[in-house]
Amino acid sequence: MYQQVARTLLRASSWRHSLGLAVTFRAPVTGSWLRPRCLVSRAVCSSSRVVNALNQSVEPSALQNVMHQALELGVQLPELCSGCGVYLQAGNPDAPGFFQISQRYLKQVQAQQSKHDDQVQDSVPAEPSSPSEQGKDTDRLQRQQDVATSTSGSEDVVPPSILCARCYSLRHYGHIISQQSEAALPSFDLTRKVGRKIKLQKYRRAVVLCVVDMADFDGSLPRAALQELLPGLEQGQEQSQAALGYRLVIAASKVDLLPAQATAARLQAWIRRRCKQAGLPSPADVHLISSVKGTGVKTLLTSIQEMVGMRGDVWVVGAQNAGKSSLINAMQKLAGLKGTPQLTTAAHPGTTLGMLKVDGLLQSGCRMWDTPGVPHPYQLSSKLSAEEVRMLLPRRRLKPRTFRATEGQTILVGGLARVDLVHLPAQTIYLTIWASDEVSCHYGRTDKADERLQSNSGSLLVPPLGGEERAAELGPLLPHSILLEGNSWKESSVDIAIAGLGWIAVGAKGPTDLRVWVHKGVGLTTHASVVPDYAQSFERPGFSNSNLKIVDKATTKSNR
Repeated sequence: MYQQVARTLLRASSWRHSLGLAVTFRAPVTGSWLRPRCLVSRAVCSSSRVVNALNQSVEPSALQNVMHQALELGVQLPELCSGCGVYLQAGNPDAPGFFQISQRYLKQVQAQQSKHDDQVQDSVPAEPSSPSEQGKDTDRLQRQQDVATSTSGSEDVVPPSILCARCYSLRHYGHIISQQSEAALPSFDLTRKVGRKIKLQKYRRAVVLCVVDMADFDGSLPRAALQELLPGLEQGQEQSQAALGYRLVIAASKVDLLPAQATAARLQAWIRRRCKQAGLPSPADVHLISSVKGTGVKTLLTSIQEMVGMRGDVWVVGAQNAGKSSLINAMQKLAGLKGTPQLTTAAHPGTTLGMLKVDGLLQSGCRMWDTPGVPHPYQLSSKLSAEEVRMLLPRRRLKPRTFRATEGQTILVGGLARVDLVHLPAQTIYLTIWASDEVSCHYGRTDKADERLQSNSGSLLVPPLGGEERAAELGPLLPHSILLEGNSWKESSVDIAIAGLGWIAVGAKGPTDLRVWVHKGVGLTTHASVVPDYAQSFERPGFSNSNLKIVDKATTKSNR
């Protein structure tokens, strides 16, 4: 009886402490008031994190309302949002972690947890039926009580999955309701929270699963974060992965967006070269995956299960919007974990806010952690709205748009980039735009590019959306001189990657001088072409024909 009461009190006290309220109960023998130490220390830690993140006073009435509803039903509620990992709170609707629950949902959870308690109670051995048996076999009774205590402690009640208001809005409406809470989102130090654990846990294998976006490889590869995260790289040491104590695995997501010419062998070799050029160790494995279609997910899951062994940790890292949470959801679907809470995925950058433990994918003794995306301020997504970011993320297979361009001509890529042809090794070269089909393009004379960009940015040239006012908010495009050396006329040999937008493949033989215009702070890199093929038919001067429907739709929306 006392054990059943204790379980109910501990469940209630754990949630009550997460709200920052005191919990006491009277011992059955002495009648003195007790405060469970472990719950107090854990609750003070969690509540202080919430208060520090909010830096505001919360409403006690709202806290007490949620607390009383849970206590009356004896329901244990989680401390973290199951979608993003932020600490839950019910006091401030404009702060991160705010949530609401209905009385009907609490009763459903109560029924599930009561069923769990009945199953645990049935597994406890029965006590002696008479005092004589107790006197004759005191040792046996003590052993039974020990078994009962260990059984009740080991069978923990699984708290229900609860989404914060931010995750609920992203899942069901695709946008953020409270913009004020975005400024108060907690930051995440990947080096301190993950890198330090990799260094200290010497007797556990560590697998760093880095997820990158193949549609924006250079923009989504977290070079600086990986160099600080992985032990031994800080001093520039060249060691094997076994000596460093970790395994680096690259998961290249969204490969279903690339054309069929991008074969697996070509992509894997290209990825290994880019990792070496970025100063990273050679990956232990490179996987090409598609979370939407499930391509390569089973092979990746089997590989990391073998790599982590019987005792180890898998850390899923990557830039914002690289596809980490989508990959984990695809793994859970493949493993048949129907009751497992799904991680929040959306076009909005930074959906994951805290470390989330992923259960059911690895063998006992191993753990998988989903970490918040590394923010890259040099990506265009950091400067655009949620709707504009959605337009930049390809949802269909990328189709090349090849221009046969001459000197004195300019290609406008939406209102976000501009390419001037300054000096060419021949009369014409070939420029191929690889970007989302919702990004409109224009090909025309350089001397009229400024006027055309100013009058059409945000209307015929999208993104951005919102006309000249929105274009003025983003600021002017700044020029960057790029001198490259092509080696073939038959195919593209060099790519100019614009972080967050895509890349421009250059087909030329000889020195080529280009002037690329982007917004301040946007990253520009050059590398060997990942897809050297041209389009079957070339684009004509004017607006891109393949985007006329998209342009008309964007123009109508901006006029509204």
